[in-house]
Amino acid sequence: MTPTEFPRILVVTSNNFNLVTGGGITLTNLFRGWPTDRVANLHEDSTPEDRSVCQNFYRLSEEEIQWAWPFSLAQPWYKRLSSPAVRDPSDLDGMGAPSAGGEGAMWVRLARRAFGDGVPRAVTISGRLRQWLERFRPQLLYGFLGSMAQVHLMGELARTCQIPLTIHIMDDWPAVLYRRGLLGPVFRRVVQREFLGIVRGASLCMGICEDMCKEYKRRYGFPFLPFHNALDLDQWIPHAKRDWKAGSPFVVRYVGSIVADGQREALRDVCDAVTNLRSSGKPIEMWVHAPAPQVAFLGQPDLTSNGFHLAAPPPPEAVVHLLSGADLLVLPFNFDKHSLQYIRLSMPTKVPAYMASGTPVLVYGPAGIATARYAERDGWGHVLSTPGVAPLQQTLLWLVDDQATRERLGRRAHLLACERHDAAKVRPAFQMALSQAAEE
Repeated sequence: MTPTEFPRILVVTSNNFNLVTGGGITLTNLFRGWPTDRVANLHEDSTPEDRSVCQNFYRLSEEEIQWAWPFSLAQPWYKRLSSPAVRDPSDLDGMGAPSAGGEGAMWVRLARRAFGDGVPRAVTISGRLRQWLERFRPQLLYGFLGSMAQVHLMGELARTCQIPLTIHIMDDWPAVLYRRGLLGPVFRRVVQREFLGIVRGASLCMGICEDMCKEYKRRYGFPFLPFHNALDLDQWIPHAKRDWKAGSPFVVRYVGSIVADGQREALRDVCDAVTNLRSSGKPIEMWVHAPAPQVAFLGQPDLTSNGFHLAAPPPPEAVVHLLSGADLLVLPFNFDKHSLQYIRLSMPTKVPAYMASGTPVLVYGPAGIATARYAERDGWGHVLSTPGVAPLQQTLLWLVDDQATRERLGRRAHLLACERHDAAKVRPAFQMALSQAAEE
């Protein structure tokens, strides 16, 4: 397409375009090549922006999103007790978490007991936002959604701008949002009704993977197209693993976010298994690359002596070397019921990168989740669906000793990444789908 054939697209997401978070990375990779003057991002994110793809940002404030009345009466008091810098990543609607105990912690406990997944928030198109929209003159709305506030916002923008909208679902939040709390059932009916209205009115609906799209078509009665994170593989292929001989020590690595309702407890199992093997004399070590607040749950013992290393998320240019330099990559997923509902249809942003690296992948999680089904069905990762540290230790020992299996998994993963997750193939299809949606 020529630059003028790209519609002016307004990307409405809780995250911004960035190279740090899963949502930010996916946005940046899918939209790369879209003319920068024809894309704008409306978001709530404090993460530093990546301006290589989008240069027009508007960060939402309390002018646009506030707690709904009458809950708004308590918001000033709550803000005095809590720190905006400390947020629980499992919070789906922005209630946040206090920075200390006392009254703040008591308020959060009471609020979660009442609301479950966050205090309902009201949306207003402020004068400042309206002027920004008029200057950009969007022709298409695109949004991840993910919370009641995002659903409200997308609906309000569609009515204000009178333009087609598209949605792209990353996680199965409609299945878990507001299932907890005394008032949860009331808010759940509201958000489900409004979400279905968005789906019915959308020119295009997308999901993060094929499993999600099949399930959503059955659930909501409308087709969804699968689009996942894509990589510029010409930058990855020269650095992919080509030697699967086990290192000494054997390096097990995890790179990415650690979310309470996603992988936190499963990752703890992996760390415990590696630590136990190390204590028994096996030359093995575990590296976890994640934001510091997210690894605090692991505690602060003398980790290095146990072969356990914590590190910050790597810069984008270092990821390929970090992944291909490991002996084994792990994709952990929690086994509890609530996490399973949330992650069942998800596909982590890191999956294509793990695959493209050529390093063998261990998927540790329930057999029914989309990532485990993908890995087992197509043979790019070994799936361990039995929870517990003991089965993990046995599996790790087997993978350490079986070079042929590691090589088979690594080669298969790299091949499939080139076939299915190459931006040269995925990005044009994604951008064409959006351009056609803008014409409807």
